[in-house]
Formats: sequence, C-alpha cells, structure tokens
Amino acid sequence: KDAIIMLQHTPVYTLGTASDPNYITSQDNVDIIRIERGGEVTCHAPGQLTVYPILDLRGYRQDIHWYMRALEECILIALEKAGVQGATREEDLT
Repeated sequence: KDAIIMLQHTPVYTLGTASDPNYITSQDNVDIIRIERGGEVTCHAPGQLTVYPILDLRGYRQDIHWYMRALEECILIALEKAGVQGATREEDLT
C-alpha cells in the first residue's frame, strides 16, 4: 500500500554513505547520523517539512527517471494549490 509521511525532524544532520562530516561547520549540539543513502550532508531543522513517499513501484513504471519527474510534478501541483506561485522544474535537472 502506498503512503506519504510528512513530518518535521528534531534538529539533525544526516550523512550519506560516502559523505564527508567535515562539511558540517557548526554542530550546536545537533545529532549527526550516518544513513544508508547517497548524497552528502542534509540538515533537518524545525520548520522544515520533510516528505517521505513510500510507493511500491511495481504498480507504476519501474523507471527512476519517470519516478523523479512524477514526484516533482506532484510537488509542483501541491505548491500551486498551497498558493505558491512560479514554482517550476528546470529541464534536465532533478
């Protein structure tokens, strides 16, 4: 079953598997957690909405590029419905 989880994290830095903790310049007693994902350092802070889509892609197209574009389109539609004007996707960028 598909689901979407929307939440705010307590202050935390997450580090991808190959990320460099030296990119964190100020810790201010914020937890640092290494997680199983690509990418560098991500800072989660109060007031920042984090969205986790949980989908079984077997019910859709099993294509990461299609998935990313569809996810972007959903976000753009949600932003528009929330009154955010001018949000767009840049061609060839995710």
